[in-house]
Amino acid sequence: AVVSTQSTGELNIQVNRTCLYILLFFFAGLMIIYLGGSFSEKCAIQDTDMAYSESPLHIDVNGNKVAYYDYLPTSYSLSVLLLHGMRFSKENWKTLGTLDTLLESGYRAIAVDLPGYGDSEQSPDLSNEEFLRQFMTKLDLESTVIVSPSMSGGFAIPVVFSGRPVLSGWVPISPVSISSHKLEEYQSLQLPVLAVYGENDNQFRSQVEKYLGSIPGVKMKMIEGGSHPCYLDSPDVWHQSLLHFLSGH
Repeated sequence: AVVSTQSTGELNIQVNRTCLYILLFFFAGLMIIYLGGSFSEKCAIQDTDMAYSESPLHIDVNGNKVAYYDYLPTSYSLSVLLLHGMRFSKENWKTLGTLDTLLESGYRAIAVDLPGYGDSEQSPDLSNEEFLRQFMTKLDLESTVIVSPSMSGGFAIPVVFSGRPVLSGWVPISPVSISSHKLEEYQSLQLPVLAVYGENDNQFRSQVEKYLGSIPGVKMKMIEGGSHPCYLDSPDVWHQSLLHFLSGH
């Protein structure tokens, strides 16, 4: 009887172990299916919808290294080139979510470090206008909208008025160098424009309203409570305004 009891106990232990192993294999299989499917879905999204690197890219412009991000959908009809202000760099557009917002909306989004800023070298032999023109040519940027906050107006405004390359639109954000062109030149500008400025930008608001406000068909967006870099004060408002403007192209 003692032997029979031991055999029965050992059998029960073996059965319990077998059941436990089956359960473990079952749950492990579920996890593999779930994780594998999730990973495949992510890869499929990246492979079919977009192709970009979260690490900065580099290109040579007139013998000098220029750093930039290029968020590139597999198909798109419009590119958006993001410049930056004096205290900023291409990284601000990444942390703010502007690059992702544009990419997810089907636009090619490029953010560049201007010469001497961020990871870009100085370009002493090029004017601001010529640097921007060569950079755009190197990246084969056509059908492009330029976003130019503050200091970067000194790069964008000469290109805007020269007409080379031909732009699809311009989004000045309280840019410097506004008064470098006469009011009559703004009144003759034939280009879709979204002029963005902060309600509390006491230094540039009046110039934005006077000069940029005179452009035929201009869309004016004053960000309530906004400072000079008003897009940082209200990112959601900034992104909504930008996407609404771009959707009209």
